[in-house]
Amino acid sequence: MLAEVVSWLITPCRLDYRRLGYLGAAISLWARGNRCRAAWRPHEAQAHAAILAAADDLPQRRTCVVLGSGLLRDVPLAALAERFEAVVLVDVVHLWPARLKALRFSNVRFVASDLTGATDFLMGRTRGFADPLIRLRQDARIDLVVSATCLTQLPLGPEAVVQRWGRPMLWPADAGRRIVAAHLDGICRLPGRICLITDTEVITRNRTGEVVEREDLLEGRSLPAPDRSWEWTVAPFGEYASDEELVHPVNAYLDFRRRH
Repeated sequence: MLAEVVSWLITPCRLDYRRLGYLGAAISLWARGNRCRAAWRPHEAQAHAAILAAADDLPQRRTCVVLGSGLLRDVPLAALAERFEAVVLVDVVHLWPARLKALRFSNVRFVASDLTGATDFLMGRTRGFADPLIRLRQDARIDLVVSATCLTQLPLGPEAVVQRWGRPMLWPADAGRRIVAAHLDGICRLPGRICLITDTEVITRNRTGEVVEREDLLEGRSLPAPDRSWEWTVAPFGEYASDEELVHPVNAYLDFRRRH
């Protein structure tokens, strides 16, 4: 608990993002990742391998952009910093563990950005969502873009805000679908190769292995067959419920534009 309080106090974070609860959500995810580190480790290893496979045969390795870099758990930062001239880590907030990891790499920088484009809409400043990737689209030096297990998480933050503020009627019914579609379509308009790693659904299983429930995380969006796939035990037994675990199937696309 003390570490979480310290993180709240010392983490650089825009006031808007604090007000929207994004810093608190990042701290909660960090704590959950620490509790579930053993269950998450196989997923993280698979994600690292997929990202490095996407980078291996690039003709140039100038800039790598990681979208949804967050805690850097599923991002092989050291290997990317060694391979690329520059690594740009993009997320709404980066906590001190991620910042400590990056300190020894002079070619790594952080960019604070709401990848949903919904901040100004939620704050009542605009009637529509912004394009969070517009500046990246203009950078011709980008050779690899990684969307790091963030696609299905993007709608959750804004949806939590409108529920917490008691104003769900202001949130468009199709907003989640629009955010997912905008991210998929948006990354395909960026320069360089696109490596997409995303979970696709939540599977609730009991201790006998029986599937109790399935929930689509892609807001109805279909994806092509992946280059690689695996299961991520997001909540092992005892985290979510004593007799149930939550497992997310994960797809990895080493060159998503070609697949898309």
